[in-house]
Amino acid sequence: MSKQTIQLPLPIYPAKPTGAQLEMFKQAKAMIKTDILVQPVRAVHGSPGRVIAMGERPHWICDYAYIANPNVDSIKEAMEWALEMKEDPRGVTVLRTLKEIFGEGTTEI
Repeated sequence: MSKQTIQLPLPIYPAKPTGAQLEMFKQAKAMIKTDILVQPVRAVHGSPGRVIAMGERPHWICDYAYIANPNVDSIKEAMEWALEMKEDPRGVTVLRTLKEIFGEGTTEI
């Protein structure tokens, strides 16, 4: 039986990476131990999954990893979080955002 490869869109904000940024994403992906294939796409409101925000935070509430100064290592860590391979306290979730607005008593249902 052949193993099925999974391909996922990887939402990037504010734009799909090109040039040097795309090359950093390729290097970071090569360092991650997974068979999941990713396709970097421009993040928009309603994008599926977790967003990687490069130098700018999304203007809507979503789960995102913010990278102020992108490099291969920071992209790798953000990508592992975005693919839900590991948790990272720097990841911003909808629940965390709502707790900051409405208080710690806020829960997710």
